[in-house]
Amino acid sequence: MPGGRRNAKSSSFKHHTHTSDDRHSMDMPKQVKVIPPKHIPLPEFPPNSDLEFEFDSLILSIFAMGGQYINLYRSVFWLPYSHTEYALNWYLIDYYVVGISLIMMGRRLPVCLLKKLCKMCFPASYQSNCTLCVHIFTMITLISLLFYFFYNVILEHGIVSAVFLLYPFVVYAVVMGPNYKKFLELQSAPPPPKNTGARSKHSAPIRNSSTVNHVCSMSAETIREEVEMLRTDFNNRWKQVLFNTFVVVYHATFLPCFFSQSQLQYDVNWATQHGVLTGFSCLTLYIAHCFPPKYCDVLHRAALHLGRWQRVEIKNVHIPYSMWTETSMWNQGALVKHSKELFKAEGISNAAEPGHSGHSKFYSLFKNPSIATRLVWIVQLLLIATEMFILMQSHTWNDLISLQLLIMINCKTLYGMTKVYFVVKKIYHEESILISKFTS
Repeated sequence: MPGGRRNAKSSSFKHHTHTSDDRHSMDMPKQVKVIPPKHIPLPEFPPNSDLEFEFDSLILSIFAMGGQYINLYRSVFWLPYSHTEYALNWYLIDYYVVGISLIMMGRRLPVCLLKKLCKMCFPASYQSNCTLCVHIFTMITLISLLFYFFYNVILEHGIVSAVFLLYPFVVYAVVMGPNYKKFLELQSAPPPPKNTGARSKHSAPIRNSSTVNHVCSMSAETIREEVEMLRTDFNNRWKQVLFNTFVVVYHATFLPCFFSQSQLQYDVNWATQHGVLTGFSCLTLYIAHCFPPKYCDVLHRAALHLGRWQRVEIKNVHIPYSMWTETSMWNQGALVKHSKELFKAEGISNAAEPGHSGHSKFYSLFKNPSIATRLVWIVQLLLIATEMFILMQSHTWNDLISLQLLIMINCKTLYGMTKVYFVVKKIYHEESILISKFTS
């Protein structure tokens, strides 16, 4: 009967649809519970105070500038018919240029000293006001002194010299922005967190290496927000490292050559070589201070929680996968689909966004911080080895003095790096073994 046939077709269609849904649900992978990674605490390293670093940085700057002036204005005082009895032709040096260089290279030391004095004399509730007063006093003093020196240099060398004197300030405005605090202090401060609810109960503001904290969380959104804050802080520190290295190289090695007399004869190759060695010396010194092991360990812990996604070529259309969601945490080896592409999770836990290059770079760089520490340590070793090799090939007294001044401060930097490197290398090696055993 027609009615019976319609009922049979309807029953057959419902049974077919139910079977298809069952097969699709069987293809979907089951979400495995994600277990957060365990962290091995780092030992307490001997603290390197900001005041000690500022003294080291200023000594390196003075050594570099002194070595360059020795190369430029050396004399032949030992000859019997020499018209001078001094090792340098002091009367040729422009002391206004020297004053500008010293102010620019040592501008952070007065701020550090005054802040240290304020902490000893005033309670904690007055520290913010004291810091503001210190900044205002330092800026007024620096501007007054620089204006006086600029005026005298322009009178001596012409208005064109103002372009080269103001060039570091233009670089600062382009790289760092209008924030004057980064000009007076080395440490950077990231922007405050966007959400102030539950997030503020589990996190601490990031202001310097001693207060940067990581919070173990199983919320993917919280982990990504924390990583974005750490990335901003890391980039700000890198900008300050590069800018301050540029300031030292510019004022200690370039300006002495630029403002030298046109008839002065000096070795251009040696002066350029001295500038390159000074740049690497400053770079490693600032990296060692701005990225201490405790700070890198915070980034490492955040990277373990963040994880990374690896793009996978789709060869089997029936491979089971899940749709990526912003609120979900994923275990190692999970397959998800995002933006019409398939990704595989790497790391013991994964909160990263698939295809996000910033998250991938952050995980690759801080999955094992000892690799970056080893790279900087090797650069410092090669730097000292290069300086020693050049020293053995040198035969003039001015070359020997300028190189030995740089080697002295570089050996101190290498000593601190060596202690840190071998400790963190051992710790992160053991941690990687524990994580591999845990995941297997």
